Amino acid sequence: MTFIVAIQLNDSVVVASDNKKITIKEDGNIHFSNVKISKIFPWAQGVITGTGEYLVISRSVNIFNNIEGLLPQYLPDCLEISRRLREYEIGKDYYQVANSKLMYSMYTETGAQLYRIETFDPKEKYHVKAAEPRDITIWLFNPCIETISFDLRELYTDLKDRSYFKNDNEWVNYYTKKLSPIFKKQSQQDCLMSPSFDIFFQTKDNYIFDHITN
Repeated sequence: MTFIVAIQLNDSVVVASDNKKITIKEDGNIHFSNVKISKIFPWAQGVITGTGEYLVISRSVNIFNNIEGLLPQYLPDCLEISRRLREYEIGKDYYQVANSKLMYSMYTETGAQLYRIETFDPKEKYHVKAAEPRDITIWLFNPCIETISFDLRELYTDLKDRSYFKNDNEWVNYYTKKLSPIFKKQSQQDCLMSPSFDIFFQTKDNYIFDHITN
């Protein structure tokens, strides 16, 4: 599974995702890769990320990006196809596969916008929902968040738009410092995520991508 913190601001977005790769073998055992990977994938209008099994997420993105001109409203179908293929390979009784979901960003005239693609019942269709301004989306496997609850409240209380900062460096440093302890503390509770993470910033004009070893 993946630990994601995604922030929808009034004029921009910030997305952070851990780097641990988890796959399910055909015998049902979980395989932990020693290689750190990026779970934030580029597309023409921003990035796509997701939580669940890595193969389901990466295949969804590959299907979407390999069909030229495909619009983002088809991303739910790409996720559905990828999930069904994975279920054919290893079976349907795996939480990580059944609960895979996606998120993507897009440029807008006033900033950048995040969209979530998910379903609360694997038997139902995926639905797309735009994140509201000053919304923080947290996707995680381990529901125990006591060690980061204070940091999350502080993050929400101190949300600041890109326009608040003098330059991009101030903006990037501000959110990197806020998110680093969250990833580090939660990784000590959840063996399915890493303390290191990739972080992505997007405005109406450009984007910034960075890796934090933490």
